[in-house]
Amino acid sequence: MNSGWVRILYLHRQRLLLLTIVIITLLSLLGFQRFSFDNEARGLFRTNDEPFEQLEEIFKQFRPDENDCLVILKRPGDTFFTPASIAQLQQLVLTLEEDELVSHVVSVFSPEMLVCDPLPRPLVPPADTPGVDWSNVEEEVLTHPISGGNLITADSKSMMMVIQLGNQDLLVSDYQPTVDHLQQVLRRWRADSGIEAYLTGLPPVRVEIFRSIKTDTFNLMLAGACVAICIALLAFRHWALAFMAVAGAGIGSFWALGLLSLTGVKINLITTILPVLVVVIGLTDAVHLVFDIRESRVRGIKPERAAWLAVRRLGVACAFTSITTAIGFGSLSVSSIEVISQFGITCAVGTLITFLAVVVVVPWLASTGIVGGAYQGRVSRDSLCLKKFSVSYADFILKYRFVVLGLFAAFLIWMTLTTLQLHPDSHIAESIPKGSEAEIALREVDQQFGGMLSAIVLVEWDPRSETTPETTLPDGRELDPMAVLREVEADINGDDDIMNPLSILNFREVVDQSPLISLPQAIADQWVRPDLGRAIVVARLADQGMYYHRQVIQRFRDRLAVIESRHSGVKLSVSGSAVVASRNLSTMINDLVKSLVIAAAVIIVVLTAMFRSVKMGLVSLLPNCLPLLFTATYLVWTGEPLRLTSVLLFTVSLGIAVDDTIHFLVRFRRELAEGQNVDDAIRNSITSVGAALVVSTLVLIAGFSASAISVMPHSQLFSKLACISVAVAFIGDMVLLPAILRVAYRDKQKPSSD
Repeated sequence: MNSGWVRILYLHRQRLLLLTIVIITLLSLLGFQRFSFDNEARGLFRTNDEPFEQLEEIFKQFRPDENDCLVILKRPGDTFFTPASIAQLQQLVLTLEEDELVSHVVSVFSPEMLVCDPLPRPLVPPADTPGVDWSNVEEEVLTHPISGGNLITADSKSMMMVIQLGNQDLLVSDYQPTVDHLQQVLRRWRADSGIEAYLTGLPPVRVEIFRSIKTDTFNLMLAGACVAICIALLAFRHWALAFMAVAGAGIGSFWALGLLSLTGVKINLITTILPVLVVVIGLTDAVHLVFDIRESRVRGIKPERAAWLAVRRLGVACAFTSITTAIGFGSLSVSSIEVISQFGITCAVGTLITFLAVVVVVPWLASTGIVGGAYQGRVSRDSLCLKKFSVSYADFILKYRFVVLGLFAAFLIWMTLTTLQLHPDSHIAESIPKGSEAEIALREVDQQFGGMLSAIVLVEWDPRSETTPETTLPDGRELDPMAVLREVEADINGDDDIMNPLSILNFREVVDQSPLISLPQAIADQWVRPDLGRAIVVARLADQGMYYHRQVIQRFRDRLAVIESRHSGVKLSVSGSAVVASRNLSTMINDLVKSLVIAAAVIIVVLTAMFRSVKMGLVSLLPNCLPLLFTATYLVWTGEPLRLTSVLLFTVSLGIAVDDTIHFLVRFRRELAEGQNVDDAIRNSITSVGAALVVSTLVLIAGFSASAISVMPHSQLFSKLACISVAVAFIGDMVLLPAILRVAYRDKQKPSSD
């Protein structure tokens, strides 16, 4: 950055820099007035493809299974079927139905739960009914076509109620007050009755996630900032230097969030890490600038000129680190999943905004008398010791460079082979705070009722063909949708992974016992639509992970294809939130992996163009791959699958590793340009840049470690992997990169005096 206007700006127009800071800060404050969280229920796996559109259509024609809250009741020491317990349960149903958003509570006490012998009567009579044989009632409930297995377990110790929250496509904010009210009702009822009662289902889970996102966003920002400030103070040993570094990155984060909010960007489950990311990215450049400023001040250079020299020497390097990081994030924009594409664009823009903040705020602070002038250029004893150690360390690396390269080559090959064992996976539980009511109830539903997630089998036929229950088709075979439903249910009943099928058949089995009753049309329309030629079977899936679900669903689809082949004119397909989410999350992770490869290739090209050297671009490849391969290998070691959080971390790791690599290579090139031989250039680069890398690594680890206090398991995983990745990136830049440079570059031969 040697342009005349840039020099004038930093040396003589500090007020203009201050005005720029004030204007952008005010705009960011305005943006924070619009700061909000994305609470669309299906936003995480929304796409424009056919499976998602089919799911939307099913929800519109029948009713969305996503609006169902599940109440899990446990009484392991006794039976539910006593007058006192029945009275408590019936009162609970009435209390739950008082909420204005609750349209119906499906339970063994529901009006549609009838027994016909031959006159229809309630499956469970009122608690005060005289002369009731409650053991007989219990037996009827366990064998009832609707309740048996679906609303009560075979041992009669666990019961479930399904709270339906209407048929509309609701936002999380729409049903959050209702979920909070239902939880309060259950807590009071649990204390009074002595029966365990927990609320789960997609609405409570999403409310828990939504609430945790809002809490984590601010808590993690505050914790990360506090820890980073403490580490910066310990590393720089002077408040002014620490303040420059942290203020630059902190203001960058504030600008990024404010300006992005101004454009309508909302925080969701994935972009929760955005504030921490932009602070981390900003800190790497800020630390390098502050170290250069400190070096100038030690030499007796005035604050204003020290600030300008830092920008002149490192401005291009910082610009390219931000550009390469933005490219890494921007590569996510090609994802077919809208939320991932938005995440990539958001982070790319946030990175560039943070870069602007760092190169404006840090030099301006350094040029002021209050901050920049407060540091008088004294060098601590620790700095001198570190410099002396750096020289000895550099000599060691240069001497044993071939041993270092051999060990790393073997290690990289082994890690590459190990990472081939990774497979993508995701669980609902990883997004729910551990120990929360929703998480406890989720485990109970999985164990006792087959799972909270639903798989919907859609049966389709030409509605014009079904003039009678059994219609003869042109090929001579009969079209009987009910027979198809029976075969589908029979197949599910023989499966250990897909459980408890429910369809119109279960309800017809009840009403067909008596000519005096008929099924209400509102209930029938939730399961079969003869006018559309459609019917559904809903089964349950446990939260065993999308990797397992995809295998289960694929086998199920193969069996459905056999059933379909036996019934001409009928089409069978599998949908449901769990099925579509499993497919799209897998696509999401695969997209992230592909974009990561693309980003790595583009970054190498950018580095080649930056240094105008193919050799430099190739030299940077292995150190930047090291943290990615090690983190992936760590996942294999610990038995962790490739989760969404992991792949997002790989993108971050690549950006951080490239940042430090660029700063090291820029210094190395500068040393060569000043006439140093290769050994001295590497030695001086380690001595000068190494200290900055140590501090930035410590600050980054401190900042990322703050996420360990998160209540969200995925944030805790991100924190752990980020700390590992940052530490390994430091090893790559301080051990592997110098050894590669020494082998790749040779001293130029001086011309002979002859």
